[in-house]
Amino acid sequence: MELQIRRAEPADAEVIALLGRITFTETFGYLFVDHSGDLRAYLDRTFAVAKIRGSLLQPHNAYWLGLADGLPVSYAKLKFPSPTPLVPNQAAAQLQKIYILREFLGQGIGKPLLQVVLAHAAALQINIVWLDVLTQNARAIDFYARHGFTTLGNDTYTIGAQTFAFHLMVLRPGAAVR
Repeated sequence: MELQIRRAEPADAEVIALLGRITFTETFGYLFVDHSGDLRAYLDRTFAVAKIRGSLLQPHNAYWLGLADGLPVSYAKLKFPSPTPLVPNQAAAQLQKIYILREFLGQGIGKPLLQVVLAHAAALQINIVWLDVLTQNARAIDFYARHGFTTLGNDTYTIGAQTFAFHLMVLRPGAAVR
């Protein structure tokens, strides 16, 4: 498999919106078995093409696409600045999304995608990168921990009628991705 990672552009909005909908449903759809309307509303709101295109046009957002043999199979989004109460530093950035299609998990796409994001953060002189990860998402927690992220605290996020628990994890961009 030939992997290519490139910076996404506004013309990629449709691809990112579709990847977002599919990967979110693949990863978290089981949590919405009895709340399919909430899932649909979240997907429509979060991954609307117009919203993604607008986000791509914002100077404080950066997106990357991961292509396997020319096919878009993953993407990542970094938002800067993005302080949060647990990370009030104005030079903090949030890794808002790093999603890979289920079929391509475990094929070595996540690490190079994360490396590109963190290299960009370091070039911007970002002091700290943080993210939220669902407490039940052991695979993602392991991935981030292997690459130097540590748990700083906990947070919650509500989608429709459900509230989910998240770990807030942090990394200093100067730290090497292992």
